[in-house]
Amino acid sequence: MKYQIASLLALGILLAAACSGSEEDKRIAVVATTTQIGDFAHNIGGDRIALSVLLEPNQDAHDFAPRPSQIRRIAAADLVLTNGLGLDAFVDKAVGGGDSVVVLTAGIARRDGDDGDDGGDGGDGEASFDPHVWLDVANAKRMVASLRDALVAADAANAPAYRENAAAYLTRLAALDAEIRSEIETIPAACRKIVTNHDVFGYYAAAYGLTIVGSIIPSTSSEARASAADVAAIADRIRAEAVPAIFTETSIDPALVRQVGREADVAVVDDLYGDSLGPAGSEGETYVGMMAANTAKIAAALRQCGA
Repeated sequence: MKYQIASLLALGILLAAACSGSEEDKRIAVVATTTQIGDFAHNIGGDRIALSVLLEPNQDAHDFAPRPSQIRRIAAADLVLTNGLGLDAFVDKAVGGGDSVVVLTAGIARRDGDDGDDGGDGGDGEASFDPHVWLDVANAKRMVASLRDALVAADAANAPAYRENAAAYLTRLAALDAEIRSEIETIPAACRKIVTNHDVFGYYAAAYGLTIVGSIIPSTSSEARASAADVAAIADRIRAEAVPAIFTETSIDPALVRQVGREADVAVVDDLYGDSLGPAGSEGETYVGMMAANTAKIAAALRQCGA
């Protein structure tokens, strides 16, 4: 009898595990290329999706190359959520296009990138656009809406939950946008000027009323290199414009920025988040946290203008 009871219990555990696994297998497989998109997907999809994020925290998107296991994951996914604009072109190179690939920046007004060419729609020409659209919260809201619609179309059974989660998150993003604007207002108008490592904060500056004096690397890609003439020219410009600080991201080697900071005799803020979110437990772990932390640091540095 004891043996039979034990056997029945064991069988019950196996059946429960099998049912649990079956339930998990019913979730749609979603791949997000960047950490920001991954955070959006987590907020909207929650535990109703099986989410994989290709980039890791503090990883530079511009020089990312997917591993073979990640390429297989992309190929098997129900949805592949991409940024587009040349930032994650590795998706098309790895597996081609297809109905599973959703470009979340579609329809967003785009800034010209390196060469000012409008680049067309898709393909290699996308590299001529600035891909850092998420640094304007209004653009992030449009990306979230597109992500919501993609999840609803792919998984109609969970559509009400996706819509509810998206509505709550979009409300939080609207509040974040207002918080950023309020913080920027604390900076004297004449001091709202920034210099960055590479041309990453264009959307942020345009949205929140900052002037970009220049960047050390005159490119939207961190893979580009600054010449000695570039470095000398930006140092002269910083002094001429009385810019109080240079800004760069945690995912970028700060050595060159610090060199320019010494030459121009200005402070260097080297712990912003741009291409990637921060690791778990950091202030930049989430998109909301990243934007709030960046704004607080930018405002604190620029308020020193003329001090």
